[in-house]
Amino acid sequence: MKLAELPLDRWLVVEPLAFNEVKLVSTHDKQNDAEVERDKRNNGLDRHRYWAIKTLAPVAGAQGCAAGLMHGKRFA
Repeated sequence: MKLAELPLDRWLVVEPLAFNEVKLVSTHDKQNDAEVERDKRNNGLDRHRYWAIKTLAPVAGAQGCAAGLMHGKRFA
């Protein structure tokens, strides 16, 4: 799954696959729940494979950025 396709404003447990791609393992409302799930899955592995992450909506891109507006116009 592409990173841009992940559910927004949720805690997720993911397994990284390749650049910009992850396998979605589970979704959670609380950070602690995601971290417990991540730790349970990583238990006994030589290298930690699962991550707990929080996905956020890209506010600046969705609503615009004042700096971006100012670059295209000249103000007196």
